[in-house]
Amino acid sequence: MPEVVRGSRASIQVDRTPLASPDGLGPSSPAREPRNVHFGPESPGLDREETPTPGLRGVDTGLSTMSGTERRKSREEARKQRKTEPERDAYYDSRAATKREFRRRASTLQEYYAQNPTLLPQLPFTWRHGWKRWKLFFTIFLIIVDACVIPIVLFYTMKFIGHIEGWIIFAVVATIWGGPTYVEFAVRSLRLWKKENFFRPLGSSNKWAFDITHWISVLTITAVTALLIVGSAPHIVWLRVLSMPAPAILYCIGGSVFALTMWSLSGKRAPFRISSTEKGGEVYPGVYYLIEDVVAVNANAGRPFREALAARYKASPRFRRMIKVQSLFWSIPSLIVAIACTVVVVIHPVSKDVAYGVGWGVPFVFIGIWVVITIPWVRHDMHKETVTWEEDCGIAPGTRQKEKQLQLEPTDSERETPKEPVPQPEP
Repeated sequence: MPEVVRGSRASIQVDRTPLASPDGLGPSSPAREPRNVHFGPESPGLDREETPTPGLRGVDTGLSTMSGTERRKSREEARKQRKTEPERDAYYDSRAATKREFRRRASTLQEYYAQNPTLLPQLPFTWRHGWKRWKLFFTIFLIIVDACVIPIVLFYTMKFIGHIEGWIIFAVVATIWGGPTYVEFAVRSLRLWKKENFFRPLGSSNKWAFDITHWISVLTITAVTALLIVGSAPHIVWLRVLSMPAPAILYCIGGSVFALTMWSLSGKRAPFRISSTEKGGEVYPGVYYLIEDVVAVNANAGRPFREALAARYKASPRFRRMIKVQSLFWSIPSLIVAIACTVVVVIHPVSKDVAYGVGWGVPFVFIGIWVVITIPWVRHDMHKETVTWEEDCGIAPGTRQKEKQLQLEPTDSERETPKEPVPQPEP
């Protein structure tokens, strides 16, 4: 990951070259320079005259007062020493996508990578560690269970086991359906609406300038809610209408991704703001905006991820090709599956009960299969991207990892010479 210098935006060139990660999925981990930061009286370099005895802590002997004074002096000395130290470069790993790093940094990741064109921009988000990945995974899991499993299980169990009328079944289904989705949508809206610009698209400071994923979510939620209301309103429910919410999700999301991808391939400019793409700017394939918006807002990665993703897309031809291929791979089959489900649902020779299971189950089975295919495919492409980038820069594959290991190993001067055993006196 890049190293950004603290202080003003007056450019201070960083001499050290960060090391790229071998797979391109996460930040690199070069050897860090030691930071001479003291945390209190226990810090090295701060001598203490006396140490209070734990058993005398509650006794008024004057020693505790002396210890408190020494502690304050130690903290003041450490604070003064930190102020006198020169500004050091900040190592940017996955912590770059935090509000604390966002507030204190001196330049954006786009500016840094523009000044260092030989570096492959790294994304400050990883699935390998941290709470963010589990939070995003848990949210997606809840949405899928709520949107797919609950409608199917409730319908078939209540109808064929409980023998309950249809309007009662779908009164329950319509009440329960979409709870996690609505909550996550409300949280997402609040984050984009906040005064701070951490979650908003790049180049936007208007609290009403939502990203494109937010508007796609509005379209999807509106379509699904309308189908549930219209289908369950009559006393004798329209089961074929109630079988269409899952295909409607594929129509809205897959259709939006397909439209954005086709607009990008046509070379036309953006007719309005699309996430971080300003009006009149270059439109990217649809999957790019879904990745940018979901990770930046739903996974709390914020603007640093938007900046790094934009820098990566601009710098790497392989990354651009991967985004385009994934956009076509997801959008076209989504529309085909949605059309096929619609045909099965509306054909009257097919039983209503069978059509309901097909309409609710097949789209989510398709999504699961496509996810299983996409994960290893993307990992392979990003690994090849890193290898190709190093070869184009004249670096042998794996060299940076070897350099990293060499930097972590102590030099000859740092190694302590073995001490000779001290002869013991004879008894």
